[in-house]
Amino acid sequence: MTANASFYRRPNIISGWNYKLLELTMLREMARIAFRTYPQRRLAWQALCQHLAVHLAYKRACHLTKAVRVGEQTLLQMTFPRLGTEAMEVLVKNELHRQIPIPNHRPGLNVLVLAITKKCSLQCAHCFEWDNLNGREQLSANDVVTIIRKFQADGVATIELSGGEPLNRFDDLLHILQESNTKHSDFWLLTSGYRLTPQRAQALAMAGVVGLGLSLDHWDAAEHDRFRGLTGSFEWARQAAQNAQAAGLVVCLTLTAVREFCTPENLWAYARLAQDWGVPMIRILEPRAVGHFAGQEVELRATEISILEEFVQKIQQNPAYRDYPAVDYYAAYQRQAGCSGAGKRFLYVDTDGDMHACPFCQNKCGSALCGSIEAGIANMQKASGCHAYETV
Repeated sequence: MTANASFYRRPNIISGWNYKLLELTMLREMARIAFRTYPQRRLAWQALCQHLAVHLAYKRACHLTKAVRVGEQTLLQMTFPRLGTEAMEVLVKNELHRQIPIPNHRPGLNVLVLAITKKCSLQCAHCFEWDNLNGREQLSANDVVTIIRKFQADGVATIELSGGEPLNRFDDLLHILQESNTKHSDFWLLTSGYRLTPQRAQALAMAGVVGLGLSLDHWDAAEHDRFRGLTGSFEWARQAAQNAQAAGLVVCLTLTAVREFCTPENLWAYARLAQDWGVPMIRILEPRAVGHFAGQEVELRATEISILEEFVQKIQQNPAYRDYPAVDYYAAYQRQAGCSGAGKRFLYVDTDGDMHACPFCQNKCGSALCGSIEAGIANMQKASGCHAYETV
């Protein structure tokens, strides 16, 4: 605990029977949307049943047994919009449409990851934008707004703004948010926490940001700073978590679990730190040999994957850990069902406005600014997809 530990508030973790009741509420809301959307009740029922099978497979693979409540907001994961919002209705319609097409519906993405700047003060070991870092900016704030509006016209449920470090374009960031529909999509900021003052956190909350995907790659300050290439980066992440929560933003710690980190001791120390900071969610990513990791043997081996999966199962399902943060480990589902990137459910737009299957599977497939999104997605599905898993 830090000297400021008295600030941190224990988040409301929904688990056990309370989570089961929440699931029933979500199912009832999904049914309401389906029966209102389809012209025939038979089609609505078929779409619901087929989607439920997909959801249950995801739930089993990811041990989806917790939700979190922050203020008046209830969330399952960063990649799922807040319950009861317009953005969640967008996601529900997109998912139902994948099962039984909805007349006159334009199928959109569940998640758009959009890099808005090349600028960053860090030298992170795993940076996927390494080759473009600190180069000349290609996208104006209005260019970013244009891209967002294109994707929102099709219906995108969640937009994650990344970089570089997006806080380096703070004034532009506020402009982008003010010119976008922050009700139609949930907006998150993927950040190191750089210079997130209390005033900036409050401004982001007022502009419509839901929360931060706050990068923290070790529970130990010195190790995190080493991985990030800058002394003090752990402390500014800690302060960012504090300032974001004070402003009512949701915080999800994002961990890139490299081989040497994958021990039970490290994982549980990280979970305890998140709990001490009052952070309700953790997202675990697996490293890929792209960007700064290009040419290196960084992919996790069977032993490390087993340790991660055992940790996630235990923290999500064991009643002894019901008050610990909810953990999102999407790679566990990818290994079982394939990847839903490359425009199936998500894709990545880089700092030049070019579309890729995801941040880790980079292969330019068309401009989101100047070209057609539909054409770019078609190119992805023909030529790239996911480098590690079948794209489904």
